[in-house]
Amino acid sequence: MSNKKEHGERNQKLSNKLLDQNVYYDWVVTTAFYSAIHFVEDKILPVNILGQNCKNIFDVRKVYKMNGRHEARERLVCTFLTQIAAQYKWLDDNSRNSRYTTYKITKTQAEKAKQYLNEIYKACYK
Repeated sequence: MSNKKEHGERNQKLSNKLLDQNVYYDWVVTTAFYSAIHFVEDKILPVNILGQNCKNIFDVRKVYKMNGRHEARERLVCTFLTQIAAQYKWLDDNSRNSRYTTYKITKTQAEKAKQYLNEIYKACYK
């Protein structure tokens, strides 16, 4: 098992545990997103982009001439994992909202985060 997959599964277990305990829904969403980061990087990287071998997200960011890792990662997902791009973007947006705008996340949102993470996992490891 790759280190990225293992790290993602660890975060996924925490996300599921928090949801099962009906606590900290903001962290359910956030840990689901951070799980997704590891899963999609494990699936996509290394990758050749515009003739450049990208081994990690920093290489991708450089080739795409982007400032942020999250932006570069989202572009990777939209290019190479189109079937789960909407789910990934939802997790990214909602985790940012829960971290920087409001921690008041509903159980319904937390359940959606779990569902989307499961879809991302399947797309990466089926």
